[in-house]
Order: sequence, then structure tokens, then C-alpha cells
Amino acid sequence: MTTLEIPEPEMFTVALDLEKRTTLGPTDETRVHIDRVALGRPFCVTIDPATVDADAKSFLRARAESTFSLLALTTSFTPDEENPLESAWVDVTLRTNEPPRAPEPIAWAMKPLAASDPVAVSRTVSFNGSLKFTSELIPIDVGPETGMARETSYERRAVSVEALREGTSRPRWTFFRTEVTQIRGIHRLFLIVETVAGSSGFAKISIGATVRLRRLKVFRYRAPLEHLPDVVQVALPPG
Repeated sequence: MTTLEIPEPEMFTVALDLEKRTTLGPTDETRVHIDRVALGRPFCVTIDPATVDADAKSFLRARAESTFSLLALTTSFTPDEENPLESAWVDVTLRTNEPPRAPEPIAWAMKPLAASDPVAVSRTVSFNGSLKFTSELIPIDVGPETGMARETSYERRAVSVEALREGTSRPRWTFFRTEVTQIRGIHRLFLIVETVAGSSGFAKISIGATVRLRRLKVFRYRAPLEHLPDVVQVALPPG
């Protein structure tokens, strides 16, 4: 197992702006100030082949033409019962500065890959005295007159966090509100970046969310982060 020390990031609260809509403009309802999202300053460090475990050493030797680095991100969400976040996402865009036409950096080993909440599910099938289903859509008569109900219970998993687009230059984490809990708390996100030898690049972070306002419609918001250049963009170690 390979262990790297990650510093505690400085956190910055960011406001979410309503995305432009082609047919309807903003209303008093959609102008709710959404400032329940925070981003931490990203951390990126080169992975030294001499410090990793045997399995990782073997992987790195097989790709000796590349440099690998660890990119660590932190985000947090404050819950709101009146205007809950229905979903949220953190996008990472990996780009090459130079040389021109060099391959873009690639994201590997995203963590977490997924997280979920347990949800208990119960399904009851009822029959009337003639063994007819109580549903009007299925009036089936199957035998002697007797009453019964059959109940099936099981547990399913409601996905709350999911990593997407691993193996590309545009990885994403998506967060979902579930039957169990809102999108809330601090989330630490990690990925390994592969940079081709002889190239340099950067990672740019963006964040957005959909918000259910006053328990009615869901609106899409994004965070304008131009005022936080050192939080939303970090240089990748050169390959």
C-alpha cells in the first residue's frame, strides 16, 4: 500500500448563479442566493516511483514514458430543507500547455468511485377473497375463495456519489440527493493524472448543482469561479 500525506485545504465558499435559460428568464423564486457550496484549494504532487508499493512500481515501469501525479480536491455542501440540492457535480478538465498537439493528460484511479445509501424496500401483493388481484388493471380470478397478502422486503442501494469518465481528460464526480439524505458535508476527491513525457499541463475545476426551490421545480445553477484562479486551476507536474 502507498500512502501520501495530504495537507488540509483552505476552503472558499462559492455562490451559484442560475444558468441562462432560452425560454424563461429568472423570476423572484429563482433568484434565491445559493451559497451553500465550498471548494478547497487543490493539491497536486508527483508520485515518486521509489516510494510506491510493488504493484504500483510494476505499473509505473510499464508506462515509463509518462509522469503520474496525485490530484486532491475538497468540496463541501450545506443542506437546506426548503431548497435542497437535487444533484451537484465537480468537473475536472485536464489540458496540455505545451508542446502543441501533445496528448491531453488522463485521469485514472478516481476515488471515491461510488457511494450509496441503504434503502429498505417493501412490496406487498394483495388478493381479495376470490384470489383476484386488488389492482383494477389485473382482475385475475385464479381459484378458491380465500384471502391472503404476500409481502417481499429487500434492501437496495441509492447512489449518492458517482465517479464518471475515468480514463479521459474530463473526469467528473456527481452527487445525488437520495431518499435517505441530502447532499451534505465534506467530500475529499482524489485521482491520478497521467502526463506524457516532455509535456506540461494543468487541471481546471468547475462546480454546479441543480436546486429544488420551495419544493417546486428544479433549476440548474453553476458557480462563476473567475475570482478564484488559484483555487480552480492548478499546474500539473511536467512529464
